Amino acid sequence: MTEDAQAAKPRVGKPETAVLGRLRKKSHEELLFLVEQLLERKPDIGPLIELLIELPVPHSSQQEKTPGRGNNRTLNLSSIRKQLEAALYYAGEGWESVGLIEAELRRLCGIGDDFADAGEWANAQAVYAAITGEAIARYEELEDEWQIAAIIDECTDGLALCLDTQRDLPENEQLSVTNREELLTSLFEIWKFGQDYGGIDTDVVGTIARNVTKDEHRMVEGWLRQEIHSNQGSKWRNQALVSFKEELEKQGL
Repeated sequence: MTEDAQAAKPRVGKPETAVLGRLRKKSHEELLFLVEQLLERKPDIGPLIELLIELPVPHSSQQEKTPGRGNNRTLNLSSIRKQLEAALYYAGEGWESVGLIEAELRRLCGIGDDFADAGEWANAQAVYAAITGEAIARYEELEDEWQIAAIIDECTDGLALCLDTQRDLPENEQLSVTNREELLTSLFEIWKFGQDYGGIDTDVVGTIARNVTKDEHRMVEGWLRQEIHSNQGSKWRNQALVSFKEELEKQGL
């Protein structure tokens, strides 16, 4: 079966709307024309289309996946950031805006989940990290922050899965050294956020401690030492940092 023929099949478990039914009958050229018309009338959806273009076909089998896809980041990071800007900066203010922001962030988190389900770990990591980074940066400006904290935790769980999965992957599917460092940095920043604001149920410390290489172990230890040095006035925070360091050392034995 050709890729176009596969794409025309309804997705299992997804409701088939009248519009989708009509679209499935359109040719490739007709669908492109429709997209062109949409972009002319709604140019702001361009970044979202750029992001969705990279999504794997949901019904593709494991055997059909391109070798090395797991460590290949095909996403344009600017397309993710534009979607986050739309969610965080243009939703307005007040209690209603929080619901809009939560819905948009959850939708973007779902795109990360789709990449993770397809074994495209570098793309999944990029989506999860972008969401958590922007949400943490804007956290104090938002009302009803607990709703946003829940999204941050969901994405943290996704990042933890990305890291946990690496040990069982063939080498050509594993994240690059650079992507691993970015992933660990994201998790460490999330851990610090959780210490300050709560709301993170994912075991970030355990995830980092059981997965770091020797070089990464030294890197994370350096982060912890720097944090301890800069937080001399906060006994409670330093206790958490010391506990983190002890867990790291225990796993490294």
